[in-house]
Amino acid sequence: MTEPQPFATPILAGARRHVVVVGAGIVGASTAWHLAKRGFDVTLLDRETPRAISDGASGGNAGLLSIGHYPLTRPGVSMRGLKWMFSRTAPLYIKPRLDRELVEWLWNFHLHCNKRHLDRCMEVLCAMGWQTLDVLEGIIADEAIECDYARDGWLDVVMKPENMAHAEAEAKSLERFGYRWERIDGDELRRRDPCFKAEVAGAIHMKDSAHCAPNDLIAGLIRALPKHGVALRFDATVKSFRKMPSGKVTGVVLESGETIAADAVVLCAGVWSDALGRLAGVKIPMQGARGYHLQFDYPDEDAPPSPSTGMVLHETFVAVTPMLRDGKRQLRLAGTLEIGPLDQPWMRERLGMLLKGTHAYLEGLDRLKPASEWAGYRPCTSDGMPAIGGVRAKPGLFVATGHAMMGMTLGPVTGKAMAQIVAGEKPCFDVSMLDPARF
Repeated sequence: MTEPQPFATPILAGARRHVVVVGAGIVGASTAWHLAKRGFDVTLLDRETPRAISDGASGGNAGLLSIGHYPLTRPGVSMRGLKWMFSRTAPLYIKPRLDRELVEWLWNFHLHCNKRHLDRCMEVLCAMGWQTLDVLEGIIADEAIECDYARDGWLDVVMKPENMAHAEAEAKSLERFGYRWERIDGDELRRRDPCFKAEVAGAIHMKDSAHCAPNDLIAGLIRALPKHGVALRFDATVKSFRKMPSGKVTGVVLESGETIAADAVVLCAGVWSDALGRLAGVKIPMQGARGYHLQFDYPDEDAPPSPSTGMVLHETFVAVTPMLRDGKRQLRLAGTLEIGPLDQPWMRERLGMLLKGTHAYLEGLDRLKPASEWAGYRPCTSDGMPAIGGVRAKPGLFVATGHAMMGMTLGPVTGKAMAQIVAGEKPCFDVSMLDPARF
């Protein structure tokens, strides 16, 4: 295991150590919470407002906390992506453009779409997964966060009978990590959950995962931070890093011109971490993969049956999650990956894909009331794995980013590990594969 990177210079015994965390999504907020609980003085910065953060990537995801989930870099995915590249309604759409960094990212992504790399990834992701829900449940209990959390697993719902074998094989591959699953045939599935149409062949129930209302989770965590002494700074955009001649990072400089000094800086800015890291001389090549969701309210009368738990529709890759928010029953349809330049207009047809991709599986969608729609970016590294750890070439700088679609799931345990690494301790899972310098 790579040894955790402590502070570059000794800290006097009893001194309060100040850490700046850049980015207040689930990874940054969890890191700030764990640092504060360990006695650090913490300032959490974000360029957005609290409402925008809760509606950002951490709040806009499917709400499935699917531990043991495969990374993007599965065998065959890169070749399938090339076939989908020119289809605006494909599950993975890559907008063609002449961009050297995109070409390099795609090539490196392709090189990692193999079984050997997948096996290494799953060793790490499954170890993180077993811990992260326990960490999250501790935070929810300590802070009394109301976010409709339930540890009830998720369903891989299969339409075509010939696809059940593939879904079952994926579940079996996780048995060696201790994950539990159950095959449910179509009639039994409908007996348990009347929301499914007669055409659905069955499902695989992954029993160890959970689901929640992610907007409420991240909003509740951010609200809890000040009582632990965390200073929250919103609308605070980092312009550069404060550095000593030796290269040690000693704080950040905001666009306003204000300098915030620190003993350490933790970069947790999602898809924007690459551009910020380069200001300090660190390259973390990522592409922003935009996902979408549609949110629906259940009507007071003539309501269709609601799913009892979250699911992913096997053939269309749409995630479907029931949620209770502000006393209202809701349903979220989420998914798609759209790789293109940041801050481009939404592709409205991709929202339509979510509805179309769900209609064949579930009863009564036409009786739901539209509540909201969303689009946001997932930070995707070219090898499918997050970057977590200290930057040896830049003492005082730490990185936790690149979780792709797994940020909400793995953010809590990442925050715990980051606090341990900053403190110079051995982290709670093996981070050697996740070294930010590996790129």
